[in-house]
Amino acid sequence: MTTQPPAGLDLARRLVPSQALYVFGMSVDLTLTGIVGDHLAPTRLLATLPFALIPLAAGVSTFVLSRWIGRSGYRRVFTVAASVAVVAGLVSALAVQTDRFWLFCVGTALVGVYQAGAGYYRYAAADAVPDARARAVSTVLAGGLVAALVGPFAATAVRTATATPYVASYLLVAGFALLAVAWNAGLPRALTLSGRAAPVVRSSGGRGLPEGSDAPVTQGPRSRRALWRQPDLLAGVAAVVLAAVAMTSMMTAGPIAGMDMGHSEGQAAFAVQLHMVGMFAPGFVVARWIGRFGERRVAAAGAVVVVLAGSSAAVSSSLPTFFAAMLLVGVGWNLAYSGGSALVAASYRPVERGLVQPYAEATGTVFQVAGTLSAGALATRSGWPALGLAVVVAAAAVAVLLARGPHSRAGEVRHAAASEHRADLPNPSVGASAVASGPSAQEP
Repeated sequence: MTTQPPAGLDLARRLVPSQALYVFGMSVDLTLTGIVGDHLAPTRLLATLPFALIPLAAGVSTFVLSRWIGRSGYRRVFTVAASVAVVAGLVSALAVQTDRFWLFCVGTALVGVYQAGAGYYRYAAADAVPDARARAVSTVLAGGLVAALVGPFAATAVRTATATPYVASYLLVAGFALLAVAWNAGLPRALTLSGRAAPVVRSSGGRGLPEGSDAPVTQGPRSRRALWRQPDLLAGVAAVVLAAVAMTSMMTAGPIAGMDMGHSEGQAAFAVQLHMVGMFAPGFVVARWIGRFGERRVAAAGAVVVVLAGSSAAVSSSLPTFFAAMLLVGVGWNLAYSGGSALVAASYRPVERGLVQPYAEATGTVFQVAGTLSAGALATRSGWPALGLAVVVAAAAVAVLLARGPHSRAGEVRHAAASEHRADLPNPSVGASAVASGPSAQEP
């Protein structure tokens, strides 16, 4: 007997090329922005500022994009965010051509808007497949694997294609983003409807009922305080934050510190490739692991792998341990990020999306910025072990938090959330939530 794929999974798969094109462009920034920033910055302390502006701009724009999703749906926001990345790549290329550090900062900040938009790919997929949120999230994230393999080498392979090194690399960012614009503009109409506010009518009892719905709405949105006192939501955000700060700090410092330790630029680029393979390769199996072991256990396993990554950085500056640290932090990111994202996505009903998604994203962004800025001072032979120790301490704390919390049976959290999700849907045939984030999901 064959098992039918969950309804809506085709919609999630349509987001895989979107994720791949995003990772293609981001892989250039991950590989080169620290190195180029080091060349352009007036002092090494500012070398990681361009990279830090990516999550900073993402955090500022995520609330705006969340409200816009509530009004216009996912598809339009995804298309416009990719359009901003086209401009970002062109501005960054011009900055490198003209040797202007602050213009380069503008270009990388614009990439942050794209990152904020792409951050909602996984939520759009989870909304489309309420019965299999973890599978939908991991399906989207796995779309970055090919990009992870090709992107870093493409970034360095074309660096000398123009008279000024690295100009062509940032033109690649614009090129991949232009392809993303075309693809996102053609995404299914369900992604236009998803996230849009449903017209609300009042039943005879005075309770809100989405127009056209046959299912009663059992209750309105919970307060922000009630939502954010849920242990699973807090654990999920902690896992996502750990994944973000460990990945960005080691990813930003890695190429610069690697060259300071005597490794070549080609070896630094290979370390980035290993890192990105680690980030996306587990996506092919992580959904099964979540289904078997539960979101918390998978996220906790990710935290343990991050501990191993930090330990590798702390014990030695040799090339094998440098490669191991970069690979392991990528694997740990995927497990912690996937498990944490599934916990977050299962903690709210569609009408409560605007009270959870943007705040979860912004929390991760704050720590990303802190990690990236601190990486600038630690991107040296002596600073790399210190960074590794800091990552070990943070990852160990999150691992303990996840291990000590309540462990639901595998899939229990997702099935409970899916039942509430279906009760809130104004039209089950849409296959995704039509309840707004943003203005319609304010705290009562």
